[in-house]
Amino acid sequence: MVIFVMSEYQLYQFQAIDAPLTQNQKQYLHDLSSRAQVTSYSAQYEYHYSDFPAELSEVLLQGFDLALYQANWGAIQLLIRLPAALVNVAKLRAFCIDDLIGVQQQQDSIVLEISFHDEDSGRWIEDKEELAEIADIRAMLLRGDYRPLYLAWLKAALWLWQSDSVASSMPIPAGFNHLDPSLQALVNLLDLDQDLIAAVAEYSPKPLAQRELKPLSSLSATESIAWLQRLLDAEPLLAEKLTQHLTPNGDEVATATTAVSVSRLLEQAKQASSRRLAAASAVKQQQRLAYLNSLMPKQTQLWRTVVALIDKKQTKAYEQAVAILIDLFELAKIQNQTAEFKVKTNDLLARYANRSALKAKFKAAQLL
Repeated sequence: MVIFVMSEYQLYQFQAIDAPLTQNQKQYLHDLSSRAQVTSYSAQYEYHYSDFPAELSEVLLQGFDLALYQANWGAIQLLIRLPAALVNVAKLRAFCIDDLIGVQQQQDSIVLEISFHDEDSGRWIEDKEELAEIADIRAMLLRGDYRPLYLAWLKAALWLWQSDSVASSMPIPAGFNHLDPSLQALVNLLDLDQDLIAAVAEYSPKPLAQRELKPLSSLSATESIAWLQRLLDAEPLLAEKLTQHLTPNGDEVATATTAVSVSRLLEQAKQASSRRLAAASAVKQQQRLAYLNSLMPKQTQLWRTVVALIDKKQTKAYEQAVAILIDLFELAKIQNQTAEFKVKTNDLLARYANRSALKAKFKAAQLL
């Protein structure tokens, strides 16, 4: 017996957004491992054996804003670094679940960690661009859009389903009726069911209308000069900081008026899945019926083709002949001519009585 063993695979990715990496930072990344693939805004390490020589969080603080670790035995770890001055930490912590979603203060940053280790999933990694695809979720969080965190919470809630260690419901942020590519990529990364996301969207309110900023003229002369100086100093995220400064109630975000339980979402997802599968089955049946109807004027020729295929005395030809007979049998049912079909198949078996392989294929296809 041959045993196939899935080889180990680990992928570490890092992404800078606010500023490019310095030469010293690039050198640090190369010094970590000869496997380093480094650009001005990213780094990547692949391992088929052995392990990465540093902690993900340590490397994140070397000029990066996101980090993603994935292993083909189901492990996922996503780190998002946010400027402490631009986020509401209390609102981030509302989504935290011990050992799965956490928020930590690191220097002048807030690091959000999402971590799942599902050794039973056997998740194979094919797309090496996943971190780049989900990178825009960081900008969402900076705008007070907590949809990425809700998705992580939902994954964790499913993970700990029926456990007392996690709340059974959570208010749903606005905007799930439309998922931009970064959110869809996060859904894929977390392996969340599309029917479940559709159920979430049913309870998700419409986003609030874009709030009007206070005019620049509301800034004093001193404030204006200070902002201009920060611009000249090429301060990262200055546009976001100024926008937040000029936005009334800057952290106001629409959410569902009441929390929606995971059990309710799962039930709606189950119903949606059943409807979707039933609709797909109906379409498939209609297509099959149309195909069978197209065979009606060709039946005589198809029986001749069956005989010609059997005469080849080849396994593949037998399989082709049986496939045609299955179509003819279904067509006979539609035309209420199953008795006539049985007479013809019995004649075939009698004619080729010494073909045991052919008879076996007839039996397997339930044509006897």
